[in-house]
Amino acid sequence: MIAILFSPISVRNDASNAYATEPSSAIIDIAGAPGVFMVGEELEYNVSYSIFDLGHVRFTVIDTITKFGRTTYRIKAFVDSYSGVPFVDLHQVFYSEMTTDPYSFFFNIHNTADPEKIYYTEYAFDYSSNKVGYEIGMKPERKILKTGEVSISGYQQDGLSLLYYARAHCKQVRQESVAIFFDEKSYVTRFNFMNKIGSKEIDAVPYPIETVEFDGNADFTGIFGLTGYFRGFFSNDAASIPIVARMKVILGSINIELMKWTRPGWIPPKADS
Repeated sequence: MIAILFSPISVRNDASNAYATEPSSAIIDIAGAPGVFMVGEELEYNVSYSIFDLGHVRFTVIDTITKFGRTTYRIKAFVDSYSGVPFVDLHQVFYSEMTTDPYSFFFNIHNTADPEKIYYTEYAFDYSSNKVGYEIGMKPERKILKTGEVSISGYQQDGLSLLYYARAHCKQVRQESVAIFFDEKSYVTRFNFMNKIGSKEIDAVPYPIETVEFDGNADFTGIFGLTGYFRGFFSNDAASIPIVARMKVILGSINIELMKWTRPGWIPPKADS
């Protein structure tokens, strides 16, 4: 579900144009769920393993821009481990520019654990030539360590847009393999969208929330050792807010639960008793 937890990567104001060129006219819209995207939406989640809290993740939809003639959303996510968690010191900022379909135009991630050595990676997707340009470096002195291009086949998700892809399509009934670009390679995430209606209880809401369930598998290893099987439970309404997710890690599984939200007009849908 919370796809950035699968990902391994400073946000530059001018970075969204790096390597990018105009996509060909062959690109067409894929049916999505426009209600998923709302500028100003903020969602915050607690990440736990067994009885131990590991950290939290916060998503924010910054604004929209027009890119390649398409409405494109600029979205950030902040991943932080809690102080005192053994063997985990994780502080990362993700930035993505994605369409409403969605798929990724640009992705950037940097690690802020050490302010004197901020390592970053950024990807710019050029669908007209089926390539991804990448740059890996270190701030604050902007030292470029590696650049290059990688061939791709078709649309790609990044570590952030994959979550919004799941939100946009979770009410469908189909199995699907989705390409995600990660660690300078294209991998596959397999979704099983079932439109299975149920309910979930969380600490932040005083009643059971009506949810739609899906599951799937990721064929790579990401943050916290996440790999393989995952399950997601999103709100059964137009917003498709992620409520709870469970993901497999090397030693078992972690739980991701909605703690706070800011989304004008949104009230978690109450499940029928």
